[in-house]
Amino acid sequence: MYKHLLVAVDGSQTSKNALKHAIGLANVENAELTLVNVANPAEYMALAPEFLQHESYEGAALADGNKVLDLAEKMAGEVLAKDKIHRHLIIANKGAKEMAQLLVAYADQQGSDLIILGTHGRSGLMHLLMGSFAETVMRESHLPLLVIRSIQEEEQGKEKQK
Repeated sequence: MYKHLLVAVDGSQTSKNALKHAIGLANVENAELTLVNVANPAEYMALAPEFLQHESYEGAALADGNKVLDLAEKMAGEVLAKDKIHRHLIIANKGAKEMAQLLVAYADQQGSDLIILGTHGRSGLMHLLMGSFAETVMRESHLPLLVIRSIQEEEQGKEKQK
């Protein structure tokens, strides 16, 4: 059914959960798996320059993005054949909306059948302040989307129901 899956990875636990699902699905479907990190240099501007180990914010974003992709590639390589795994680093200079748009555009360009990503499931004020990458991907994409909520969010939801 699926020939090419694309998974967004950012190093968070939620992202790792989405990656595990993506790897399992790619294995079952014998599909290609593209690992994508969308790096945003603006996120590093809150750090004082002396805390950066790189010459620029973009350098820090690229280095961290490649670290995330290295770990994701290692995880995928434990299950999938190396020729089935691809990686791509996208640089976005604005906010979550641009990051989501660039991810969707890349998925389209690569002929992906499914986008897989994690979400923190924020609501209320945090959603207003942080925006929702997953929600923007959903609005921008015509491709099927598999959104994996964080395990912590699921457990908090169960606690509220008690």
